[in-house]
Amino acid sequence: MQKVKSALSESENYLERKITEVRVSRLVGEVIWALGSCLSFAGLFLKILFLMILGSSMLFVGLYLSVHYELKRVDYVSILERVSHQNR
Repeated sequence: MQKVKSALSESENYLERKITEVRVSRLVGEVIWALGSCLSFAGLFLKILFLMILGSSMLFVGLYLSVHYELKRVDYVSILERVSHQNR
């Protein structure tokens, strides 16, 4: 019985670490998204095509990363909730 609780505790710790990693990755995606927004707006106002292209590319990559890691975080949280409910 003690081994089962130990295994569940280890899996909960693993999932909590993964959730933290995904949160940091999502933050990086949001920073890329924000930089892309700034660059694309600067390119629009200064009429520099290179900045518009670079900014919009960064904007979409950052948006993709943010959504991707948010969905992973939601998945990990739901798994953690199921594991913790089975533990009780």
